[in-house]
Amino acid sequence: MATLNDVAKLAGVAPVTVSRVINDPGAVREETRERVRKAMAQLQYIPNMAARNLVTKRSGVIDIYLPESMDLSNPFAMHFISGISEVLSQHMYSLLILRNREHEHICDGYIVTGLLRNEIFDFEHYAAERSRPVVLFGHTELPGVSCIDVDNVEGGRMGTRQLTELGHRRVAMINVAENKDYTADRLSGYQEALEEAGLPFRSELVVYAENSIAGGAEAAKSLLAVGGFSAVFCATDTVAVGAVSALADAGLRVPQDVSIVGFDGLGYQNLVSPRLTSVQQPIFEIGKMLASELLERISGRGGKLSRLVAPVMYIGAPTAPPSGAVQEEHLE
Repeated sequence: MATLNDVAKLAGVAPVTVSRVINDPGAVREETRERVRKAMAQLQYIPNMAARNLVTKRSGVIDIYLPESMDLSNPFAMHFISGISEVLSQHMYSLLILRNREHEHICDGYIVTGLLRNEIFDFEHYAAERSRPVVLFGHTELPGVSCIDVDNVEGGRMGTRQLTELGHRRVAMINVAENKDYTADRLSGYQEALEEAGLPFRSELVVYAENSIAGGAEAAKSLLAVGGFSAVFCATDTVAVGAVSALADAGLRVPQDVSIVGFDGLGYQNLVSPRLTSVQQPIFEIGKMLASELLERISGRGGKLSRLVAPVMYIGAPTAPPSGAVQEEHLE
């Protein structure tokens, strides 16, 4: 059975360096960490994690708090957890998914998403009482919480601009009926893109939906009752898929008759044919960033971080110039 000294010899480092890679990997340069990990894998060396945790006085467990309202089968949750898991496994941490705070257990810190604004404050207080660091997918001004978020305002601008630059003068929006920052931010981006294009904001062309395919379909039906639009920016791909279905039921084609842009780019855009154009948020990479930031906080090296990550456009079905299939003169 391989020993720590065997790993050190194969990797060309001191035994204490191998110990640091196991117990505090952030204190070791990435190149050295990788060399040590390759040696451990080659020798099939398995560290004694119980001993590590006794030395570091840590549990070796990270909690990911995903509230019960979040569907874990949603591509967002799967990408998010996968990104976090990739980093934690490299640092020999386990993860537990926490759905509520009723059951206490020991962990070293929390990664949180899907909370309302007041819930973020409550969770920060909960973690502070237990002297555990918190990192948030979202944004907050709370001094004890590091946060990483997608630039949802810019994403709203990008999605709407994709349509206005094709000549659409009546761009509707289906937003999500949730009291969360991302819905307000994507609406702000939509409004700013209209203003940039010299177009008025028309409140009757903004409808709200449950974040589901059925919700998107109902919202699209509401827009069809109003009329006067040739394109729709949807706050999520989930509602966009529902909107495409409702438009098809009404005899309208995407993008020939109505252009649609979604937001997320995590897989739902592939559920319709042709594929949706979508503003893509790099959730897998953000999961990795959040895990790395939390490990820095646990080690005592990190301070409060607040960072915005830029989304990118995923071009699926070619959006098209307005055809007039949904009469625009209705709102003249």
